[in-house]
Amino acid sequence: MLLFCVKILLKKGGRFPNTHIEGNKALRKKGIFCARTMDRMAVQRKGLYDIINEIKE
Repeated sequence: MLLFCVKILLKKGGRFPNTHIEGNKALRKKGIFCARTMDRMAVQRKGLYDIINEIKE
């Protein structure tokens, strides 16, 4: 772990790698996103009628 941090600190423009699902290009091409993003996309696709019915239940 120490060597990993040293590499990031000493390398010009060094950054911690993006380990989030959306940081992976291959998964994005397949349409795979994190749960939070998938929920947000599902809510955007719902209409007002569907949202009101969910609240009633």
